[in-house]
Formats: sequence, structure tokens, C-alpha cells
Amino acid sequence: MIESKLISKALFTDKSFNNLDELKDHVGIKSYASMDQTHSNKIISAKKSGNYKSDGIFTSKKNLGLIVKTADCMPIFLKDKTSIGAVHVGWKGIKNKIIINALKNFNLNELLMSVGPHAQSCCYEVKEDVSKYLYEYIDKREGKEYLNMSQSLVDLSNKIGFKIEVSSICTICDSSYNSYRENKTSKRQYGLIWK
Repeated sequence: MIESKLISKALFTDKSFNNLDELKDHVGIKSYASMDQTHSNKIISAKKSGNYKSDGIFTSKKNLGLIVKTADCMPIFLKDKTSIGAVHVGWKGIKNKIIINALKNFNLNELLMSVGPHAQSCCYEVKEDVSKYLYEYIDKREGKEYLNMSQSLVDLSNKIGFKIEVSSICTICDSSYNSYRENKTSKRQYGLIWK
């Protein structure tokens, strides 16, 4: 497990940890909310435990953890003085501005953002169907295009002024993590944030 250095009570698992109830018990929370993630730009307020049809959830409730499941997409945690959030962001989420939707629920002067392990530009090769939308985040090497997803968040942080930490772990080339791109697995690792 990797604990966020910027946000207390936030952690990211690797593929060795795959039981949500054990994770909940490990950190001592009573319940959690998770998402039925579909690469949308939908953000929902989580009032109680359950599975929400969205790619982002936020809450101000204590003892309600928020879970994000990923393989290569970015697991993102948000926190200000009153609320926490969890967001699942892949290239479609960047294109459809899910983070902008999420930020509307937070005080930007207090905002902290933590980005967990995800597909990095060392390995995340994309084709023109993706690069035509996200050309400003494309690294070109040897005639191929590689997406730097987290650069979109760093740029936003520089523009708005919130604090951000970004994991340098690549889920594609680090075998400690599940990667759909690398081996088409349906398994995921988890991110958990709580108050």
C-alpha cells in the first residue's frame, strides 16, 4: 500500500490487496461508497454507503470512505477542510473535463489533490483517436505517441494554485499493479480516502 504524503487518510493499494472489506477494516472505517465507473464526467454527492453510477464521488460525512477502482486510469483524491472526493480519470475523463466538474464541489483555496499509480507516458501508447483530443499531453518518440495523463492535472494545478502530488508509478510497466493495457485483466487495485 502507498499512503498519500499530501492527504492524511488516503491510500492506494497494489494488486496484492483485493478485498474491500479487509481494506475497510484495516483503516477502521464503518462503511464505504464506491462507483460503477463508466468513463463519464459525472460527479455525485455520496450521502451513505453504496455503489454510485458515476466516475467521481464526494462527501463531508465522517466514517464514510470513498473507493476508486483502477487498472491504468488515474485514481484521484481531493480534499479541502470539509469534504473529500475520489475520481476515476482516464483519457475520456480528461477530454470530458471530469476534474473541472469535481472541483466545483471544493474550496480551491484549500484544495489538496493526490494522484495514485496509473499508466504513464513511458508506456501509454495511444493512436490518433485519442491524441487528436489530447495533443497537448502527447509525448512523441520514435514515430509513436504516448499520453501523459497526469500533466493535465499538473497544468490545472499551476493555473488554479492548488497543491498536488502525482505518483510516478506506471501500472503498465510495474508488475505489482493490475494493468488492462498490459494484460487485459479485469482485476483492479483500489484507492481509499476517508475522514
